[in-house]
Amino acid sequence: MTPTPRPALRVPRRAPGAARRRTVASALALVLPALWVLSACVAMPTSGPVEVGDGEVSDAGPAVVPLADRPALDADPQGIVVGFLKASQAGFSRDPRRGGDFRAAREYLAGDARAAWKPRESVVVYPTTSSPTFTVVNESQVQVTLTVAARIDADGRYAEAATDAEESLTFDLVQDSSDQWRIAGLEDGVVLDESNFENLFSSASLYFLTPDDTDLVPETRWFPVRNIATSIVRELLEGPSPWLRDSVRSAIPEGVELKPETVPVDESDSTASVGLTEAAALTDAAERARMLAQIEASLAIPGVRAVEVTAGGVPLTASATDLRHGVDTDAVLEVVSGDTVVQLTNGELVPLLEPPDLGGRAVHDLARNERGNVRVARSDAGDLVRVGVGDAPTETILSGPGLLAPSVDRLSWTWTAYPGPAGLLVAVRADGQRADISAPWLAGRSVTAIRVSRDGARVAVLSTGSDGLALDVAGVVRDASGSPLQLGEPLGAGATLVDATELVWVDDATLGVLGRSGVATSAAYHLVPLSGQTRALPALEDAVAIAGGKGQRSLYVATSDGRLFWLPGVNASWSEVATGVRDPYFPG
Repeated sequence: MTPTPRPALRVPRRAPGAARRRTVASALALVLPALWVLSACVAMPTSGPVEVGDGEVSDAGPAVVPLADRPALDADPQGIVVGFLKASQAGFSRDPRRGGDFRAAREYLAGDARAAWKPRESVVVYPTTSSPTFTVVNESQVQVTLTVAARIDADGRYAEAATDAEESLTFDLVQDSSDQWRIAGLEDGVVLDESNFENLFSSASLYFLTPDDTDLVPETRWFPVRNIATSIVRELLEGPSPWLRDSVRSAIPEGVELKPETVPVDESDSTASVGLTEAAALTDAAERARMLAQIEASLAIPGVRAVEVTAGGVPLTASATDLRHGVDTDAVLEVVSGDTVVQLTNGELVPLLEPPDLGGRAVHDLARNERGNVRVARSDAGDLVRVGVGDAPTETILSGPGLLAPSVDRLSWTWTAYPGPAGLLVAVRADGQRADISAPWLAGRSVTAIRVSRDGARVAVLSTGSDGLALDVAGVVRDASGSPLQLGEPLGAGATLVDATELVWVDDATLGVLGRSGVATSAAYHLVPLSGQTRALPALEDAVAIAGGKGQRSLYVATSDGRLFWLPGVNASWSEVATGVRDPYFPG
């Protein structure tokens, strides 16, 4: 229920010390969770009419869904609002008998509101541990106040809310010709508690192409589980969000539509059938292969094992195309041990075949590209140095003072930033070629960390300003040669973070941050999805550096006394794997 658009889904900055509004909670608020009963085991529908805009999808198992009741006879205004909120949650159910399609919810609405209400316009998610409070403003108006965990817009874009975020919803009621109260005035959208949201919605990655057609770049969206394959393809055809639009492209020709307007999934063999209009066939073989790769990667969801695509009813086929996406499973963690660089292999520190020559210089915050032929570090003076390998010398390529820890992209550009409120980002190549990166939204902010994604299409930036800490991700706009020019408008992430010092990419849609949040009072490794809830991992005393890049089963933390810890999974415990080391890093 977010009537005011949020450009590029930028998460609002937190106001320090913002106080929560207080309302008088009615007795019903205490029992609201009990009213929203969940069915323990329900059968998946296997037949029924196909409606416009819907296409059934099988998934890993039956979802637990809320139950919806019709309005109780002679219910008072508050009872009508409570019943409506419950029934509107059930509207995302697969089963119309349980309130799917919002039929039951609309029975609580009066006159024009019944037809005008747009439930899919937005979703406000509130914590399961927090109950909404109700205030009876007057005989015909009820106000509902709830803590907000996240907001999802009509296109599935997810924005995590700050720890202290709240929202108030006002419902205006009238009595009908039978003296029954009904809701005549309300905002579009639905409210869901986190447990129901997790049961009724699922995340999916829409994949687009880097401009040089080497990588698939994901944009995570959240869709109702019901008809999720249809939602995915519809949004893929619409293209990327504004924050990413100038940094990627799509091989799907503009104007291509779904025909028919559904993506059914055959229950016998889990094949998703994507029908596109004739324009999809008007591409050459290479572009057709990239288009099919986008569609197939985007439909890699539970319940779909194969994808068939037609254009104007004619099957589309193409030779396989070599597009990268996901993590680099062959990436090796490197650390500094003494005065040399070593790698961690099978839990052992192993010398590199060609160890970088640190040249007797005191360097830290090492970084490298995936091939290992570009290696950089930061000197104690704050200069950026190229670390020599073999006969190449170690030399300064960008003078400080105080340059930030570097990050190397796949096109061999090293990214860093100067300290201070100017928000000046710089990229430099090993030969000294320099590019000053335009990012007007960083004006007046001090950048504290920067990290480029593996695909080179996105940059994550930590910054501080008068309104506190911000973690943003922006698309990289490059020229035809691949030189970075500017950053697009940012996507806010990690809204619950309150301070942070280290930043890495854990995978292609998740950041790792060393810092504190509303759920972790001491410094901890946080997993921050670009579209999802921040999660604090178990804290480690004296943690000073983190590493990530191979997914959530390869997370590392270094402590100030030279110990290296590994976390083999988000539900595991930290395990010490090495001592006498510092500066752990993966490529990037």
